[in-house]
Amino acid sequence: MKPSTAILIPSFNSNLKLSALITEIREYASEPIIIVDDGSKVPIAIGGEDVEVIRNDLNMGKGFSLRRGFDFARKIGYSHVVTMDSDHQHAPSELPLFLGANLSNDFVLGYREKDQAMPPHRKFSNGVTSSIISKIIKFNVHDSQCGFRRYYLESLRGIDFSENGFQFESEVLIKVIKADTAVEQVKISTIYDKNNKSYIKHVSDTVKFIRLILRSLVGK
Repeated sequence: MKPSTAILIPSFNSNLKLSALITEIREYASEPIIIVDDGSKVPIAIGGEDVEVIRNDLNMGKGFSLRRGFDFARKIGYSHVVTMDSDHQHAPSELPLFLGANLSNDFVLGYREKDQAMPPHRKFSNGVTSSIISKIIKFNVHDSQCGFRRYYLESLRGIDFSENGFQFESEVLIKVIKADTAVEQVKISTIYDKNNKSYIKHVSDTVKFIRLILRSLVGK
């Protein structure tokens, strides 16, 4: 498989924002775009060159959609994917930070400053989860909850993932990063739209994260 990169965007009910996002992406990157429609009420219909849409019949969660996107990208010959959220909280202007990074890296992880732009509850949860995960994997992860990342798909092969929701991005770090894993971390903008509807369920997702950590401590 020759090195090639696609941009992967999981999306749920973000139809109105996707066209604008893709237009902005094209100002900074020409790589093919894969959109995973996670069972949106109105199916995503996006046209354009090098834009592929695959659809989950039901809303399965971000982790499930990312894994489906990984499998799709791998099958059609991509070696890497850059993942972005569909809600404009990741700046397309920062795509070159990921696309231009050394292709030998297993991960390129975006991280945000925990400044005034980040809501207090997100600062707290991000700080706690990043600290716990860093201790488990013995590597200092600056921002375990950031979904702006680049993955080397081969580094994920053969690993059994069980998280279908937002916890998947933490599960990847716990199960894949070892002493010899090549990881680069790049600083990105901290962007939060107060009017944007979040699908994170804080109580239930916190419980799921605790369960993930407990499973990792007893051998995953």
